[in-house]
Amino acid sequence: MLLQVESVVKRFGGLIALEHVDLQVEQGEIVGVIGPNGAGKSTLLNVIAGVHKPTSGSVHFAGQLISGLNPDRICQMGIARTFQIPHPFNRMTAFENVLVAATFGSHQHGKTAAARAQEMLDFVAFPVDHQTAAHSLNTAQLRRLDLARALSSQPKLLLLDESAAGLTPNELIELQQLVFKIRDQGTTILIVEHLMRLIMQLCDRIIVLHYGVKIAEGTPAEIVSNENVTQAYLGEKYLL
Repeated sequence: MLLQVESVVKRFGGLIALEHVDLQVEQGEIVGVIGPNGAGKSTLLNVIAGVHKPTSGSVHFAGQLISGLNPDRICQMGIARTFQIPHPFNRMTAFENVLVAATFGSHQHGKTAAARAQEMLDFVAFPVDHQTAAHSLNTAQLRRLDLARALSSQPKLLLLDESAAGLTPNELIELQQLVFKIRDQGTTILIVEHLMRLIMQLCDRIIVLHYGVKIAEGTPAEIVSNENVTQAYLGEKYLL
């Protein structure tokens, strides 16, 4: 088991964002997390990545307890993430942004940080000159930069937080191909996404959160035919 989330509760004052959530991810899987706004999806990623400490429950990664560790330590252990809204170092170039992550991430393959940064920009097919300042990039370019940055830390598990937001239909096709390419290179993926057609095509399994509670888990076919999920989130158009 690569990732195991056990009975995680996360409270913000009187608000319960996650209530006894269980989640398991096997090596090589693409697992999706869906649910309406406020369901706790991004909070779950933040707990896994160490941004938020769970109120109770535990997170294990590759057999080690990681809940309570700082994000930099969790990253060095092999978990990287993208963000719903990318926040690059605007005054740095695209290459320099990725270089930062390559420098402070894992060094398991022995390549220099600069070589790793260049490799990951090429891997994601970053579409403009690598010396372009980050503040001048558009949405699609920022998404590619965010992916390159995350991958340059050489993760075993990649957390994707709504990477499809703001992309055109052609860019969505390219993103889907890139996610499969990342998985085929040996990186396991946990993805939060609102775009249902994309997540149904990408994922081996899907977990559904509703007001912080996991209400369903299964294959895409099982999820779209689950009456509780249809009523809570998907709507009748997804019924098979």
